[in-house]
Amino acid sequence: DLEAFQSRLREWGVLASSSLRQRANNFSKNATTSFSHLGLHLNRVTGYEEIDALKRQVVEQEARIKATRRAARDAKTAYDDAVLQRSISQRQVNDLLQRKSSWTDGDVSNFTSLVRSDHSFEQEEARAKARVAETEDAVDREFSELMRVILARYHEEQVWSDKIRSASTYGSLAVLGVNLVVFIMAIIVVEPWKRKRLAQTFEKKVEEMGAETKALMNAGATRLEERLTGHEKLLTELITQVSAEARLGFFATEAAPKEAAPEETPPTPT
Repeated sequence: DLEAFQSRLREWGVLASSSLRQRANNFSKNATTSFSHLGLHLNRVTGYEEIDALKRQVVEQEARIKATRRAARDAKTAYDDAVLQRSISQRQVNDLLQRKSSWTDGDVSNFTSLVRSDHSFEQEEARAKARVAETEDAVDREFSELMRVILARYHEEQVWSDKIRSASTYGSLAVLGVNLVVFIMAIIVVEPWKRKRLAQTFEKKVEEMGAETKALMNAGATRLEERLTGHEKLLTELITQVSAEARLGFFATEAAPKEAAPEETPPTPT
């Protein structure tokens, strides 16, 4: 059971890792596609798509001019070979003509063959020369077309740059206008509201502090009144007690002589 659980756990790990890789690949593909579509849409909106087309034309024209120059070099090589071959043939004909008086039958047939070959080499040289002229003209045409495409691309890039610069300028002016409007609105609306809010808050704080001060004063006055009332009661009680003690003392003082008077002996008559 443990081995089966471990095997199943490994299978789950493999499936999870493969699923995660697949999701990552799909996400990267979708992101790449989305960014490419976004770039194409942005180029279409800003007009950069025409510049991309001109760039491709420049690359294609460079490839064509390379091929044309290669063909021109091949034609020039073929022309040089034809000129060399005809020169060799003419040299052989001239050698035979110099010893014309001692020709044999073989020299006569060789001369005839050389003349035919020279005529053929002359035609080949003429064709090679025409081919060289044609390829050189093609190189000039392709080079002129390359210059035209490069100038068109430069012109479109300048137009696009001016357009982007104008858009950036207008965007900066728009942002400046928005900031100016926000600043004016802040001065006209926000600042008075803030001052009013601050005054209300200050008044509220002052009222709260006044209420707290009044409450504290009332509480102090109440405590003071309670203390004064207590002291008054205490003084009243003290005065009452003192008065009662004084009254008792006075009564005791008056009663003492009355009790002492009967004990006196009257004088005896003589």
